[in-house]
Amino acid sequence: MPIIEFAIFESWFGTISVVKKDGRIISLDLSENDMYQEHREIMKRFPNAVESEHSFKTVRTLLHRYLKGQPVDFDIEIDISDLPEFTQKVLEELRRIPYGETKSYSEIAALTGCPKGSRAVGQAVSRNPIPIIIPCHRVIRRDGSLGGFSLGEKIKKRLLFLEGIRKT
Repeated sequence: MPIIEFAIFESWFGTISVVKKDGRIISLDLSENDMYQEHREIMKRFPNAVESEHSFKTVRTLLHRYLKGQPVDFDIEIDISDLPEFTQKVLEELRRIPYGETKSYSEIAALTGCPKGSRAVGQAVSRNPIPIIIPCHRVIRRDGSLGGFSLGEKIKKRLLFLEGIRKT
C-alpha cells in the first residue's frame, strides 16, 4: 500500500495543501478554505493520508520563496503517472518553461509533437494536479491573452504578476 502524506499551510495567497505518494508530490491545491476545511477535503480524497509537516519542509520553503516573488526552480520529485500519456508529456513540457516566461498553447502543442493540438494541450493543462510546481499559469493564448486556469483567472494573473509578467 502506498504511503500518502499531506501538509496544509497558510500563505498570503490562501490555504495551500500538498499531498505526496511514496515521497513524490501528486497534488497541490491553493484555496480560500480554512485549514480545517482543507483537511476535510484531503481526507475525502485520500482517506488513508497522514499529516506530516516534516516531509514537506523543502516544498514549503520553495513555495514561500516563490510567493514572495523570488525566482524558484521547483526541482522536486512529482508523480503524474496516473494521468494519460499525452497529459504527462504536456505537463513535463510545462516544467521546462523558465520562471518569468510564458509559452502559448500552440507552442506547447508543437513541442509535444502535436502541432495542431492546441485544444488538446489546453485540456491536458486543465488536468494539472500540481499547479505552481508544474507552472500551467505560464501557458497563455497565442494572442497574448490569459486563457483558462484551473484555480481561476484572478490567481493566474497574480502568479504571472509575481513573476514580472504583465498580461491582460
